[in-house]
Amino acid sequence: MKTISQQLPDYFEYHEDGTQYYLRQVQYPQDIPLLHQWMHEPHVIPQWQLNKSELDLQVYFDKMLADDHQRLLIVGVDGKDVGYTEIYEGKRDRLGRYYDGDDNDLGWHLLFGDKSVFGKGFLRPTIRLLSFYIFEYSQAKKIVGEPDHTVKPYAAVVAELCYESQRLIPMPEKTAMLYYCFRETFYNKFGEFYQTSQQQLADQPAKTLSVT
Repeated sequence: MKTISQQLPDYFEYHEDGTQYYLRQVQYPQDIPLLHQWMHEPHVIPQWQLNKSELDLQVYFDKMLADDHQRLLIVGVDGKDVGYTEIYEGKRDRLGRYYDGDDNDLGWHLLFGDKSVFGKGFLRPTIRLLSFYIFEYSQAKKIVGEPDHTVKPYAAVVAELCYESQRLIPMPEKTAMLYYCFRETFYNKFGEFYQTSQQQLADQPAKTLSVT
């Protein structure tokens, strides 16, 4: 039987304000050079601490992809790969030791590796992309999060997106703030965004295959 995270699709597309956002399954080993580049970006190193050699990262992601409590995905904007995310099962994750989780809880970790997307207003739509991906393809009643509580921009953004702070959690490498995003609350505020996206996808010209 497939796990909750294994049942999530390999590809998901969402449109907002004329911009395409997508998630696609990490391709191994094809994506390793790109992930290696991102993990060595100065803005990524402090939070992720994966500024390793390409070979070490290949071993790391080989193990990560074999872990059936999570999905590893590339984030894209308008056809360009710009970031990386991990969708994980909250109760089966190490986070499960720190909170009373539901079996269907899912969470995410996100990084933007491509600095060209900074300041373009893509963060909020990307979080909506992740949230719709989880809620549309799972039975999760809530999404969980555990960012470092010192990352203030995160707190300001997610509060607008129905992610509610719960309490501080002392973890080995950080003091995290536990967040919950409840399905009902999220759809009450953003359900029309998804309906609009689905309509835009339906209105796209059908792609035809040519045989030569």
